[in-house]
Amino acid sequence: MDKIIFTRSELYNLVWKFPIPQIAKHYEISSMGIKNACERMNIPLPKSRHWIGPVYKRKSVPQLPLDFKGNNEIAILKKAYEMQLRVPAKSTPLLDLAQSIKNDKNAPLVVSEKLENPHSIIAATQKYWERKVSNANMEEDKFQILDLNVSKENVDRALRFMNAFIQLIEYRGHEFKKDLDGLETVICKNGIEIKVDLREAQKRLTKNGLRETYGYVFTGDFIFRISSGSNKKEWRDGKIILENNLALIMAKIELMAEED
Repeated sequence: MDKIIFTRSELYNLVWKFPIPQIAKHYEISSMGIKNACERMNIPLPKSRHWIGPVYKRKSVPQLPLDFKGNNEIAILKKAYEMQLRVPAKSTPLLDLAQSIKNDKNAPLVVSEKLENPHSIIAATQKYWERKVSNANMEEDKFQILDLNVSKENVDRALRFMNAFIQLIEYRGHEFKKDLDGLETVICKNGIEIKVDLREAQKRLTKNGLRETYGYVFTGDFIFRISSGSNKKEWRDGKIILENNLALIMAKIELMAEED
């Protein structure tokens, strides 16, 4: 089994420098594994309030107790092995429908590495962004192109994803269009309208030691959102990127339309 080995001082420095969930994600180990290791090695842990507010307001870090007489190293199992022991998730209508879509060999579920056979709205959006490079102040026609809130570097990826999404929508017998407010909309076979939105996540920039915001930057992570009234669902790039979630997104849209 794969393990991560920490010395007592290494683990102490980590838990007082970063929140435990962040450490767990980085090393692919469980938060509980970290807490148990700290307890066994007599390492004090910060309370949740420690991470609230700016760095300069955090209380001083306690000293590592010197009276510990145990082993100076500890091994924590990687989370991947723990996950293999879990009971497989029970079948649900969403997972069943998503699997049914995946099993359809003719379903367009692959996002191409190069934009091919673009839908008319995709082609119009591509031309708009090409012209925008030389004319940053150019106004957009929100009824003729996609409203993409992404960085210039990720426009191509956004267009390829949305092109595959629209192809899948139409293959399943639904319609993709812009509504009267210029919002991207899927009109399902039963007439229910589902709003869709693709954007790139941003993070807030602050001055050192202050909460004052002075700007935002794109992170490269895509977020895809669907909504019908108060019923909403989002997918974000992670271990599974959006391109590999098309069947699940399609299944959720159809189930959401049935619920409405």
